[in-house]
Amino acid sequence: MILDRVHEFIAQSIAQPGGSAEPSDDATFARLAREVFAHQYENVPLYRRLCELRGAGPRDVTHWWEIPAAPADLFKEESLSCGTDSPARTFLSSGTTQGPDRPSRHVLDASDLDLYRRCSLAHFAAMTMPDSPGPMEIILLGPGAVSHPASSLGQMYQFVIDAFASSEADAPRASLFDAAGKLDVDGAVASLEHAAAGTTPVLVLALRSTITAVLDALRDRRLALRLPADSRLVHTGGTKGGRTMSRAGILKAVWRFLHIPSYLCVEEYGMTELLSQFYDDAFRSRWSGRNEPRAMVGPGWTRTIVVDPATLAPAGRGERGILRHFDLANCGSISCVQTLDLGVAAGRGFEVLGRASGADARGCSQLMSGLSGSIPGSDPAADG
Repeated sequence: MILDRVHEFIAQSIAQPGGSAEPSDDATFARLAREVFAHQYENVPLYRRLCELRGAGPRDVTHWWEIPAAPADLFKEESLSCGTDSPARTFLSSGTTQGPDRPSRHVLDASDLDLYRRCSLAHFAAMTMPDSPGPMEIILLGPGAVSHPASSLGQMYQFVIDAFASSEADAPRASLFDAAGKLDVDGAVASLEHAAAGTTPVLVLALRSTITAVLDALRDRRLALRLPADSRLVHTGGTKGGRTMSRAGILKAVWRFLHIPSYLCVEEYGMTELLSQFYDDAFRSRWSGRNEPRAMVGPGWTRTIVVDPATLAPAGRGERGILRHFDLANCGSISCVQTLDLGVAAGRGFEVLGRASGADARGCSQLMSGLSGSIPGSDPAADG
């Protein structure tokens, strides 16, 4: 069946030399993408309605980039799962765009959850640990599976902790980031001070806002630490959740206060609606002997294109637009997702430029408006 073939393709991508960070076979990806589309068209009624409005069914699509994209907001309306097993987990977005009462919901069955674990760990290792540093002391400055059980990011962090933490004794303190999203800054500084006194490389997992708060505290206390060699920072979260430094500011401050070089500061980009993540390739490029600008790179079972905000047609090379992702790991829900994230093609991937304004989001808004009759109680005007 199609899901088995997707799982096999992903396993082959992970096992190839260079792992998930290397491009996969385009012909196989294209064939599987069309087969996954047919499966989802058949099993997700709301998505099928969207495709009918676009006049694009499985027989009309000849290339994977012609597959209709579901606006990310569609995940706010109803379960888009096409799995047959009982749901194992439901991940909810933070709801920062439309408010906490309208989060995206990504429903996973047991097979999806296992695939999420394998995909997350494989690409995390390929992009942030190409040097195979061995077990690391992990300091978590963000959500965890216990404090935030509905967070896909928190679950991903737990996968990383289980796989790469040096020992039970080095497991991160659960209290550093509580269920209300408040960071224990004093505890974080104390954890970093303790880690700086040791020799085990440290992996700091953080939101951009939490690493900003910690760096501010170190600056205010005039405390410059020197974490052990091969320590690194992986951060995510854009500008949500409080004051944030720019990328350049973080790179400069992390070197000054933690002694982590800029190439070991890796930015992650992900979405509740997708099971795969993207990472900037600064460290991966350096390790591979390449000298390329930072760009977000996804695993071999994903593809990303930039589309014109108004028409949703592919933008030209180098033109700004909004990002559209195709993720085969989403075989149990919707694989082609249209975001409202502004971006531009760069290097081997893309660069995220921010969030689309209301005017830039016009194409997606029109798409949701066309679906309003299929969504009980929907009000397209409520989205602004």
